[in-house]
Amino acid sequence: MQTLLFNIGSLVTISQKGEKYKTGMAISDVAEIKDGAILFSEKIEWIGTSSDAKKKLDDKSIIPDKIIDAEGKTVLPGFIDSHTHIVFAGNRSDEFGRRLRGATYQEIAESGGGIQATVRATRNATIEELFDNGLRLAKSAIKYGTTSLEIKSGYGLDLETELKMLRAIKKMKEVLPIKIRTTFLGAHDFPLEYKDNHDKYVEILCKEMLPIVAEEGLAEYCDAFVDKGYYSIQQAERIFRSAMDLGLKIRMHADELADVDAAGLAADIGAISADHLLFISDKNIDKLRDSGTVATLLPGTAYFIRMPYAQARKIIDRGAIVALATDCNPGSCFTENMQNILSLSVINMRMTAEEALNAATLNAAHSLGYSSEAGSIEVGKDADLILTDTTSYIDLFYHFGVNHVDSVWVRGELFV
Repeated sequence: MQTLLFNIGSLVTISQKGEKYKTGMAISDVAEIKDGAILFSEKIEWIGTSSDAKKKLDDKSIIPDKIIDAEGKTVLPGFIDSHTHIVFAGNRSDEFGRRLRGATYQEIAESGGGIQATVRATRNATIEELFDNGLRLAKSAIKYGTTSLEIKSGYGLDLETELKMLRAIKKMKEVLPIKIRTTFLGAHDFPLEYKDNHDKYVEILCKEMLPIVAEEGLAEYCDAFVDKGYYSIQQAERIFRSAMDLGLKIRMHADELADVDAAGLAADIGAISADHLLFISDKNIDKLRDSGTVATLLPGTAYFIRMPYAQARKIIDRGAIVALATDCNPGSCFTENMQNILSLSVINMRMTAEEALNAATLNAAHSLGYSSEAGSIEVGKDADLILTDTTSYIDLFYHFGVNHVDSVWVRGELFV
């Protein structure tokens, strides 16, 4: 079915030149068309102005099945959330209360909370329970404008539970229309069973877990939490080399709690994305830029656990590829709303609205290998579109704390 949207107050195409991603001056351009129009089925078929659309309707060169007057509204490509942990069990609101009373993230982890608390709950959950929880959060994310997701495992820390999580994600892929990439994060933390023998668990990851994940095709990526108190550079490199030998690509939790040179490792091994980067060094910003590794910034996490924000301004100005994502998870950032992330990025990381939109769409799509089919509104790409109740894309940032999404199309089908 062909749908025509016309009288669009602001049609934010993000790109009109077929870029795979944007850096430098280009990231400040969102390729806006005023009084725009767009014709789409499963794919985007035509883009122009409303006056052009009227001519095409009059001469019957287009005969859409449905025509929608979008006067006073904004159309954008769907958001690409390239870092989430939405498949899990349990609830950690009690920890949140402890943090409000002064406990740190590390203190909570040392007392048996943090990731380990979710591990206990997830090990006890069924695959159906994990699927249901992930599906609920994914559907909520779509209502806020997300049309592509990355989802990580990492709350099992043993073969049985990690596979259970990955299979729940696979089931989500089968029932949801949105694009989903899967990341194996068996190296999220060290299981309590190996708290005194970390290298043994690394061996299990490399020799037992990764081969099964790869053989069953349950993930496209491998990730590890490379940071102070978690995986060392040496341990992470061993895991990543094993993963790459099995055909998996690399994403990385890097330098969130301290500068441990994790971003440098990401660049050196050709990781697709290095995420968090609250304490990245200038040297490693340049290494990410030169390697093409995406710097995925997660301002919701810094907000939620009261940490300093990543230096987005410096990372952008030095020419690295910057993406934005929610890091939706039960412990350190419980939001699936990309509109919240946009607001935090411009206020607390000093990004411009245009930089934030590019980072949350085209650049994030590039980090997931989707930029040829998603992340911008261009002829031939999938019709993953959001219609907002705002007259300008700036209003998404100006009027914050509400859901501006009126409609969401995924591959041309109306979802919201």
